[in-house]
Amino acid sequence: MEQTLAQYQGQVEKNYRWNFFWMALDNMMFFFIFMGLSPYTVLPYYVQQFTNSSILIGFVPAIYILGNTLPQPFMARFLAGKKERKKYLVVAAFLQRFGILGFLFLSIIQPLLGLSSTLTLIIFFAMLILQNAASGFYVPAWIDFMGKAIPRKKGMLFGISNFLGGLLGIGMGALLTYLLGSYPYQQAIQVIFGISFLASMISFGAILSWREAVPPQADATQEKSETHNKPLKNKNFSTYLVFRGLMVILEIGTSYYTIAALQKGNITAAQIGIFTTIMSLAETAVNPLWGWLGDKKGFINVVKISALMGIAAAIMAANLSTLTAFYAVFILAGIMVSGFQITNFNTIYEFSPADQIPAYTAASQIALSPLSGVMPFIGGALVGAFGYTGVFWLSGLVGMVGFLGMSFFVKNPKLKRDA
Repeated sequence: MEQTLAQYQGQVEKNYRWNFFWMALDNMMFFFIFMGLSPYTVLPYYVQQFTNSSILIGFVPAIYILGNTLPQPFMARFLAGKKERKKYLVVAAFLQRFGILGFLFLSIIQPLLGLSSTLTLIIFFAMLILQNAASGFYVPAWIDFMGKAIPRKKGMLFGISNFLGGLLGIGMGALLTYLLGSYPYQQAIQVIFGISFLASMISFGAILSWREAVPPQADATQEKSETHNKPLKNKNFSTYLVFRGLMVILEIGTSYYTIAALQKGNITAAQIGIFTTIMSLAETAVNPLWGWLGDKKGFINVVKISALMGIAAAIMAANLSTLTAFYAVFILAGIMVSGFQITNFNTIYEFSPADQIPAYTAASQIALSPLSGVMPFIGGALVGAFGYTGVFWLSGLVGMVGFLGMSFFVKNPKLKRDA
């Protein structure tokens, strides 16, 4: 017999603290896993051992971005008529971890069996596609599940878990530096992949621990609006995506601050590690503040403040060249990155009706993720044309357009929802 709405809400409340803990643990592990399997550093380094092709190496971040985004509209459409989420989450999460296990086995058997470079790369890319395509199917269901299981204080959940996960990520970064600097890559990469797999299994255990309350069946006779499951017909949301897309250009600067610092100032290469640490610490430290502010005032305000931090970083990098100035640049850039990161999903809950979260998630990810992925390549072309100073000015000015547009043309969806 199907439960009533009151019974469903009571079950959600009963499971609230339990799910809060296990979902926070899963989110913490994400940072640790991502550092060990980074599509921007560790995995390209592994591929580089078997090929000199810049195209093949470039496929790694491309597969990461496209794999995580392209399946989302299909999953959103699949979930539209279904009430349960956890069983689909478990299947997708299992396939993700099967891909990670494939990396680990490949790193072990390749030197033992002397696999050719071609076969090694075929297996590697097959596992990479599997892992990231599974992630693309996972995300819409995960966001929808969290929206139902954690009806309040989502910002606190992300703020705390991002903070603790950031600390784990910094620790993993230090471990990567030690392993790759002290051991042959074949030994180091086995340990890195092994630790990442163990962390993924802790995450999988957390996912299995989630408790799902299945909502009652919606009234089939209820008339759907013409914008139902068509998020881009929501004018406020589509306007938000336009101006948020303009803010993506601020990420160009983040890719080039280190190189510019080395060229503009009397700064040694040894500072690179310090810059990285400062930025990581800034990202980590501010997460609880973002979570609190988003819960209280709306995550669109976090987006705007983060953009201002990024604009300030770009303008400082364009005009100043001292070591102290670049320390400030990396602090501001870290604050921006963490703010954008925590709002990527939390704004969905504020814009989307409760029954359309997968569709809104897919629309947001399709609009913003590929743009973020190609921005470094666009940045490279712009650097060649205008130099670092010109690119920093451009990113700061376009970021300002995004900030002003969002301030004047996008209504805070949290105020409307709370009214």
